[in-house]
Amino acid sequence: MTVPVSRISDEPMPPSRPLSQAMAAATARAAISAPPPRRRHGAGFGMLLVVLLLLLTGTAAGAYWGRYRIVAQWPQAARLYRMVGLADAPGDGLDIANITSTRNVDGLIVEGDVTDKTGVPRPVPQLRVVLRDATQHEVAVKIVDPPKPRLLPGETAHFVVAFLPASDAAVGVVVTFVPG
Repeated sequence: MTVPVSRISDEPMPPSRPLSQAMAAATARAAISAPPPRRRHGAGFGMLLVVLLLLLTGTAAGAYWGRYRIVAQWPQAARLYRMVGLADAPGDGLDIANITSTRNVDGLIVEGDVTDKTGVPRPVPQLRVVLRDATQHEVAVKIVDPPKPRLLPGETAHFVVAFLPASDAAVGVVVTFVPG
């Protein structure tokens, strides 16, 4: 392998100029001009599209996870949520508990509590109270208005339903919310 050898010149180096003269000489030369860089026409549009997509996604996520609060503040929004299939079943977020039944000479008295388990006020739908016999067949059914139309977060309302007279065959009670 052969390495090229550079020749050393016998000519003397030109005297050095002060730095300011060298810079002036450099700026006086004609600049090499290159065409301006091509502008990318889709970059701004792409960024706008990404920002709009993020805003839309954030809004949709907020509307989904915040739907209880939205409907609590603006009840008309429930219709919109039903149209897109995100409606809650009647009584979602509400709990029916402490159900007791007491038989007396006149009939049967059913009592219980409805509690809002969510962090937002919830409407209380009508209650469906069913008396059942030993074979789990319905003996009597009553649809009653809720004790309160709306419950605040953590609030409990007590209900009382009287079946006068009541069948002696009634041995069980089931309380549910009336479907929408």
